[in-house]
Amino acid sequence: MRGTEILLTIKLKQQLFADPKRIRLLKEIQKCGSINQAAKNAKVSYKSAWDHLEAMNKISPKPLLERNIGGRNGGGTALTVYAQRLLQLYDLLEQTQEKAFDILRDEKVPLNSLLSATARFSLQSSARNQFFGKVQALHFEDVHCFVDITLEGFSKSLMVSITEKSAVRLKLESDKEVMLMFKAPWVKITEKQKRNLANQFSATVKSITDKGDAGEAILMLEDSNIEFCATLSKDQHLEPNQQVWVSVDPEQVILATLY
Repeated sequence: MRGTEILLTIKLKQQLFADPKRIRLLKEIQKCGSINQAAKNAKVSYKSAWDHLEAMNKISPKPLLERNIGGRNGGGTALTVYAQRLLQLYDLLEQTQEKAFDILRDEKVPLNSLLSATARFSLQSSARNQFFGKVQALHFEDVHCFVDITLEGFSKSLMVSITEKSAVRLKLESDKEVMLMFKAPWVKITEKQKRNLANQFSATVKSITDKGDAGEAILMLEDSNIEFCATLSKDQHLEPNQQVWVSVDPEQVILATLY
């Protein structure tokens, strides 16, 4: 049982528009199609229900209620599409607030970055390698955009190759926060450094998990606490504490941002 109660209110034109009591009233109207019955279900007087609805309608950009005349159910009151969307939005905001409060207890989640915090409590991805950084530079070439990303704990920036249209859609610019993702099979491991290979880092094999025809390796980047997860083929033979080089192709890095 949750020990924290977060009450969400929404204001329009500096006036109260929605709060838990008003949202419950709208939900009861949606269920029963009657203001009178909705007021009883919400445990408020009929006059109080009307006062709440009238106050909301005065500042609402669009009507919240519509009358159903006649018909099989003998008429009644229904929510407009706008009111139905308001209820959906309110539910989403409540879920977001609950998730936001959950990260307060996790001291590993930094709260100085909206993207980092949001991704950690709401965004889930199958990509095992996820990092947060900032755009350092952008270079456009034909239909491509090469993005240099600075990441905390990395010895050098990481290059990402995306299309020019993707860069525009993500509204990328210098110092913008981004999230990087790449799957374990995309991490390449070599025993020697290769020349002219992008996104190449020295690392140490931390652990190996044997899974039959394939395996999984956790690699610690040199002089940092950064870990890469890589998939191993049956032909790759690594040992714990072995020094290797890891790399990821710029075209196999996925970028995400809030804006």
